[in-house]
Amino acid sequence: MKLTNKLCGAVLLATLGVAVAVPGITKADNTTFTGDMDIQFTRNTGDDTDTTRPKLTDSDGNSDTDIESGSVTRPIRPAIFGIQDVTPLSFGMNAVVTDGNDRVFWAKNYTEKEAVMANNVLIKDVRSTLNHNYTLTAQITKPMTTTVKDGEESQERTLSGATLLYRNIGRKTNVAEEIALPTSAVKTSAEVTEASAVTIVDNTGSNKDQGQGQTYIHFGKTNATGEESSEKSVKLTVGKDKTIFEGNYKGEVTWVLTAAK
Repeated sequence: MKLTNKLCGAVLLATLGVAVAVPGITKADNTTFTGDMDIQFTRNTGDDTDTTRPKLTDSDGNSDTDIESGSVTRPIRPAIFGIQDVTPLSFGMNAVVTDGNDRVFWAKNYTEKEAVMANNVLIKDVRSTLNHNYTLTAQITKPMTTTVKDGEESQERTLSGATLLYRNIGRKTNVAEEIALPTSAVKTSAEVTEASAVTIVDNTGSNKDQGQGQTYIHFGKTNATGEESSEKSVKLTVGKDKTIFEGNYKGEVTWVLTAAK
């Protein structure tokens, strides 16, 4: 019986304890409520096959004619991060001149039946990444070369040592300036040779969001005149010590887009 009394007393004290504690509970604030929200994004798989050229507009919404006149149909490569197009450089028909001076030739605009465009390189970066830094370089990887036939003999001859001067370099983009490739990352001029790759774009600034979208790196403007014209923006110089033969010369310039770490 004695044990039973002690147990009953313990239960009673516990019950009293609860009764005393209840009035001390703070009333909940039901005038404020934080609601959740969510959204999901997936990679745009359309970029895997998209070959659409970016449409460039002026600040007033009209078509930007600085580097393109008409509708260019030249195909471009799809890309998530890469080079989509490089216009071929055509220096046209020229007479062989040997006058003791270096020979200078200017690249013509890229021309189609119903369109004209300044020579350019089109790059794209739509990666889902925290770092959109990159560099773009150029190098002559095959000098201008032709096959010379002299009777029974046939021989390849090159214009080795020739240089390309790209100048009036600018950039056009299809995204907002805040995330676009900054103009400060693009050299205004650069001499490209066989010796080594030359950096044209150095997008390694502290703002790693910049450099997105599609970007034309263009050489001059089609609607400019004089020294800023697109037809005075890519110069081929052949040294006075080189023999130039009659014929069709072909060469290659290799452009490389490299993601920065």
